Order: sequence, then C-alpha cells, then structure tokens
Amino acid sequence: MKRSFILILAILFNVTCFAQRITRVSARPVPVMSFDQNGRNSAKTTGAGSTYTLKNRPDTAAKTIYLVGSRDSGYVTGTNYWGDKAFAERYDITDSARNMQVIGVMAQFAGRVNPASAHSVNFKVWDQGGWQPINGTQFYNGFPDIVLNAVNVPVTQIGIGVTSDTLKTYLFSTGTGDISTSFFVGYSIDYNFTSLNGDTLGLQSTWNGYRKPTTMYTLKINISDFGDTTEDYVFNVQNATQGSDNIWYDNYSQNDSLLNNLIIYPIVVAGFPTGTKGITRNNFTFYGNYPNPAVNSTNIKFSLAAGANVTIQLMDMAGIVLNTITQTGLSTGEHIIPINTAGLPAGEYLYLIRTSQGDGIAGKMVKQP
Repeated sequence: MKRSFILILAILFNVTCFAQRITRVSARPVPVMSFDQNGRNSAKTTGAGSTYTLKNRPDTAAKTIYLVGSRDSGYVTGTNYWGDKAFAERYDITDSARNMQVIGVMAQFAGRVNPASAHSVNFKVWDQGGWQPINGTQFYNGFPDIVLNAVNVPVTQIGIGVTSDTLKTYLFSTGTGDISTSFFVGYSIDYNFTSLNGDTLGLQSTWNGYRKPTTMYTLKINISDFGDTTEDYVFNVQNATQGSDNIWYDNYSQNDSLLNNLIIYPIVVAGFPTGTKGITRNNFTFYGNYPNPAVNSTNIKFSLAAGANVTIQLMDMAGIVLNTITQTGLSTGEHIIPINTAGLPAGEYLYLIRTSQGDGIAGKMVKQP
C-alpha cells in the first residue's frame, strides 16, 4: 500500500543519529561559477579523451558555507569540534554510460588558512557501498566505500583567499578506471581541532533547500514465492559525512537536516566515442566541438528543447577563464557556436557551456599550432 509522504518523513526523522548542529550561516560573498550535472552519456562525438564535469547544483543556486556550533567551532563540511573526517557527494551515471573514468575534481572552499600551514586535504573518489539496514524494512542505498582514486593537496593551495575564494581544479595522476554506477566525490582531512593553528576551513555548498526532497527515498516492493508482499524504503544518500568514529552518516537524515549540494564536481573523461548521439541533461543536448583538434577555430554544437540564453566560457586547464561568449534568446533546435582559437597557444583547453535553465556541460578541446 502506498504510504503518504508525511509518514515517510516521520520514518526518516526517526532514524536520525546526530543532533541538529547548525547555529549560523556565514554571509561571506563568493564568486559564482557553475559546472552542470550530466544526465546521461549515450555517446560522444568529440573523440577519445573528451571531458565533462558533472554537477548537482542548478546554475541559479547561491553558494555558502555553514558554521556549526559557536563562531569559532568550525564548519559543517570541514574542520569542527565534532572531529568529522571526510565529506562526500554522490553522482549517478545511467546504464547507457560505459568506458568512463574520473580524472579529477573541482572544488571550492572557504574559511581561514595559515600561510605556514602543514595541513593538507585528500580529494577522493569512492564507489558506492551496498544497502545499509536501518531496520527490517528501511535501508540507506549505500555510503562511500572503496577509494578508487585520490590526490593529496596542501590547504595553502585550495583557493581560500583573503577577499574571495576560488573554484579550483585538482587532477589525479591516473584515471579511476571504468565507472558505470553511482560513485562519490569528496575529501578527507586529518586534524586535531584543539591545535588547528589557524586552519579553520570547509567545503562550500548550496543554500539549504536547493536540493529538493523528491528523490529522498525509493520504494522497493518484494513479492515472496508465497505471494506475500513487503515494502522496503530505500533512502537516497546524496551527501554524507564521516564522523570521528569512522562511520558515514547521511547529512539530511542523520546529521544536519540539510537539503543542499556540496560544491565539489567530478571531471569525467569518455574513453572512446560510441556513436553520433549527444549527452543530454533536461532541455540541453551536447554534441561536442569540431574540428577537434582545432587550429584557427572550432564549432561547439548543441541543441535546446526549449528556448534559452547560452553562455560559453573558454578556460585553460587550471580553470582560468580566457574568453566568454553569450548568446541570448536562442530558439529550440540545434545550434552551432564558432569559437576563435587562432590566438591561443598550442595545448589543451576546457570549455563550459551552460544555459539560463540550469543545464550545461564542460568539455575539452586541443589547439594545434
């Protein structure tokens, strides 16, 4: 029998483990730069090695960092007196996606860092573990489990500035190997809160409420050999925190009751093209750029299911924006936007295309002499 959503909420809050910990939100302004989530990767047209960046955050979502406890107690997604060790966000790849791997992450932090700090953060990709039982009929759909890849970065290099913070790129030395199921990206940090020596930092997130609770759980119906029917409530872990006890906790139901997304994005590379279809996210389908490699110019091709404004940012591999092109009032259907590459040095570049509806994708192109 279908249960009401109110009943599900009551069940969910009955499984909480941590107390509500947030006492205030910092109002520090941060620059907005968006990288959108890709819905599926049925095929690529830009050739082996094309990259794009998955994002759970709508383009209109403001960013912040949540404090926990008193002013100096630390951050919900970083160093705090609870001793939390790691923070992760889940991403999903559809069954049609094959031969893909994560080659790095993009993340944006805030807080304070001692210029002489010896601390570091370890960016990681985890696979998703199996169901974790809550009781006889309630489960979590899996927390971060096996580390698939990692890179260690000093906290002095994570983009925390005096007046503004920076979204930065961190690449692994090698790829993860093929990923075709859900996975987590995040970071871990080792610290003693009583001796931080000025390193009070945390990963930024969207404001509470930007992640909607419509996918908070799924209902699994089991029918036995004798015709008995049972229902399992599987709660979807979107982002999670590893406590000082080394146990992972779901941020919404067990930790801080936050419906938000963390500002950390995986950079995904396609191993080889498998056809001529594009990569679709809601009203936006991306077909890649051609020619690739480019000499004097390249064309970025995409289609819109609904009219929108489109912005394209051309960046170097460190994420520094070199050029921005804006097209307003584009109609439904296919579009081709030319990009002048004649003045660029030979090498690899990233480009980000996003729409006013919150859809988009990032790709990689090669510039030849």
